[in-house]
Amino acid sequence: MNAELEAVMSYHQTSKHGFRAYAPGPRFLEMEIRPDPFLNYRGAQVLKLDTWSEEDIKSGLFPTYEQAFRPEKIGPSGLNRTSVSQLLFDSFALSVWKRTGSAQWALRINPSSGNLHPTEVYLISGPVPKLLEKPSVCHYAPLQHALEVRTEFSRETWEKLSYGFPEGTFFIGFASIYWRVAWKYGVRAFRYANHDLGHAIAALTFAAAGLGWKTCLLSDMASEDIARVLGISGRQGPEREEPACLLAVYPSGKESLPGKVPLPAVADFEKLSWNGVPNRLSPEHVEWAGIETASSAARKGETGHISDKKPETKLEKRVSALSGEITSHRAHPGPEAVSLRSVIHRRRSAIEMNNSAYMDEEDFYGMLRRTLPNKNLISGTLAFGPFAHLLIFVNRVKGLREGLYIFLRKPGEKEEFKARFKPDFLWEKPENCPYDLELYMLVEEALYDFAAQLSCSQRKAADACFTACMLSEFEEPLKTFGSWMYPYLFWECGALGQILYLEAEARGFRGCGIGCFFDDPLHEILGLEGLEYQDLYHFAVGSPLQEIGVVTFPAYRE
Repeated sequence: MNAELEAVMSYHQTSKHGFRAYAPGPRFLEMEIRPDPFLNYRGAQVLKLDTWSEEDIKSGLFPTYEQAFRPEKIGPSGLNRTSVSQLLFDSFALSVWKRTGSAQWALRINPSSGNLHPTEVYLISGPVPKLLEKPSVCHYAPLQHALEVRTEFSRETWEKLSYGFPEGTFFIGFASIYWRVAWKYGVRAFRYANHDLGHAIAALTFAAAGLGWKTCLLSDMASEDIARVLGISGRQGPEREEPACLLAVYPSGKESLPGKVPLPAVADFEKLSWNGVPNRLSPEHVEWAGIETASSAARKGETGHISDKKPETKLEKRVSALSGEITSHRAHPGPEAVSLRSVIHRRRSAIEMNNSAYMDEEDFYGMLRRTLPNKNLISGTLAFGPFAHLLIFVNRVKGLREGLYIFLRKPGEKEEFKARFKPDFLWEKPENCPYDLELYMLVEEALYDFAAQLSCSQRKAADACFTACMLSEFEEPLKTFGSWMYPYLFWECGALGQILYLEAEARGFRGCGIGCFFDDPLHEILGLEGLEYQDLYHFAVGSPLQEIGVVTFPAYRE
């Protein structure tokens, strides 16, 4: 095992919560050094983007949520000011302002642990009619819903950068500011920031689908090359932006794209002049050395086409296979009749859930089916996997017995899990479970309180209709691909969380990601030893209780 892999493995172990002790974190929140949730490049040219009112979004029925899963049927939009505005408005903009007493805060389309938003978004594009006269790199500023032009470059460089990609392609880059999350959560923040990146990738993919576009993670890109393209190379200090990934956004129709942009084009970005100075987010900082070590170790170096170089392993072979009343919260007949944009803009995290509400069996199975690799948009965006399976506490689903279940997202995994789990689990498939879903009951028992206990005693895990624990293949992907796969495993879990968020909204329910949970106690209960599988994320789905004393306002006022 090389030093980088040892470093991420060590970080993973030291960042675990346990019944006896939580992972290292702040003893109390120093509100005077709370980071600004909005980064701006002062001095850069600002280009305001188009916005849509809540009424406009509600009145637009096309495409429906279901139609979004077939973007090739929608027909690609042209690349122009309106379409770029809509893409960013439907993925990373503010969704609403909330106020209670003297406190006021904004929510965004893309969810974030603690609403802290470590993810920064960049647009890299050629000329865009009525928006960009020249090829440019722009930072997206959600507070203003605007682009900050960091640099312009030549058409020759753009032609080199976009060589091999379909006409109409542009790029979206992501970076993370770990301090924003570490301020509240300490060393575990590196995990949470990568959950957020997974949500962001999925949010971008759904917004793109609504325009007839697709997204593709450029998995062969080195971290430093991404930093050069985004104009953040060489940054130092706790508020630096750490490069994460680059995605191509392109018209649906072409399925095979390069894994990275050409290196000669990347070299051109080192010669550019960059505009704007980032605002300071906090007057002081607290250092969490574990995050710095893990982040450095997980940086991706130069590679060729990974799919050509990786050894065929057992993992690769498997990857290639593939009683109660309904709550009145349901506001529409189902995902076939609601628009994609309405679902996207209505999405919220459920703060508390109604523990008397039940979910229909049909909705439950429909949500599980949507997480399958061949049934969602994300598998075409992410380059590897699937790695994560869902361990599910079924609390209140009509037609299913209460208890602990496992949902396998790849075929042929049952016997492998049976060999690693404790021998006394039931492994019974529910009577009405569709044939294409590998769902098995492990324990028949009301486990509400235990579900909450495993999720750091958060009641929403008990009050939800179901709570899913994302049990990911862990050691083998890391050894096969390298330490840079560590963040990717969290990206996949975050993307699954975003699918569950939107599925819940489309079906009249609500979800909530849960990043605080007890890792090894869950492994011990299952009988798992070692690091072959690890619990990486929890997610609850149920019927929300109304927030008392909270007033909402539109995200953007004219």
